[in-house]
Amino acid sequence: MNNALKIIVLSTLITSAKAQIVKPLSADLLSAARTNFNKNLIKLDSVDIDDLPASVYLFSRDGKNEIEIDGVTVLTDQKEIIGIKDMDLSEESLKNISERLKVLDKLQKAYSDASNDEYRSSKRNKNNIVFYDRRFFAILRGIKTTLRDLKKMYTANQNDKMKTISVAAMKNPSIDWKFYSQLIEAEQDKTIALTK
Repeated sequence: MNNALKIIVLSTLITSAKAQIVKPLSADLLSAARTNFNKNLIKLDSVDIDDLPASVYLFSRDGKNEIEIDGVTVLTDQKEIIGIKDMDLSEESLKNISERLKVLDKLQKAYSDASNDEYRSSKRNKNNIVFYDRRFFAILRGIKTTLRDLKKMYTANQNDKMKTISVAAMKNPSIDWKFYSQLIEAEQDKTIALTK
């Protein structure tokens, strides 16, 4: 009887593990898609709206995901950052890094959306497109820099308390807080409208 129960539990665990397939994603893929779109636009001097690069979140995604950025793999589950591969982060450090990455992720998607919306506009403004694309790439660089700095901290010979302090003291990337506040207000307005 015990062996039968063990076999059932083991087969359930194996089936469950197979059902939780991890989907890879990378900041480099987002960057390359927008870069290639812009290069094609310059070559062809026209734009096909169907070819616009998709605006996607890196970290706020359904299911389990592994996002590889400059040799650092961020693990997410149901839109939450749950860890960083090969790094034993304290709960406080994980919360701190998670908040930073979520802000940057929200911004990179918003700038990508804004650029795409400007392309779709009947009164297309190329200066706005260039501005939004530059901000998009700057935010992706900010994500890469944040993770690169984190990796350096965790490869240095520091105790756990010093690592936590170092993460808390990390320099924030340059962010347009006014634009971010507008995003948050728009999300709140949308949520309020849905609850009415």
